[in-house]
Amino acid sequence: MTMWLLWGIGAIAGLMLVLQAWIWLQARRMRGRPAPDTAHVDGAAAAERVRVYYFYGAHCGHCRSMTPLVDRLRASHHNLIKLDIADAHDLAQAFGVAATPGLVQVVDGVIRRVQLGGMSEARLLTLLSA
Repeated sequence: MTMWLLWGIGAIAGLMLVLQAWIWLQARRMRGRPAPDTAHVDGAAAAERVRVYYFYGAHCGHCRSMTPLVDRLRASHHNLIKLDIADAHDLAQAFGVAATPGLVQVVDGVIRRVQLGGMSEARLLTLLSA
């Protein structure tokens, strides 16, 4: 009985690792592709060469810790666009964001980077100024 329990736990852990790898690879594949139409969410950032889209979820723990940083940076960086995944699910899917928080850097209409998970202020500023 104990052996079957260990095998079951191992199988679940392995499945979780495969799922994580699949999500990461899906996000990585988006690099170099044309960005989907974002005119309806860009607002003041529409004229910016570099735009960063921040996808978050209201019930996401990592998002709750990262959103105050994003809100603070948005005051001085109009090219940082904050989107609730519940309201912009189709856009998140078009960008390849399968987890929150998710950040997508678009340069000249081309997806340059999809970052899933949290990010430090220094790395976020680097994305914004690329």
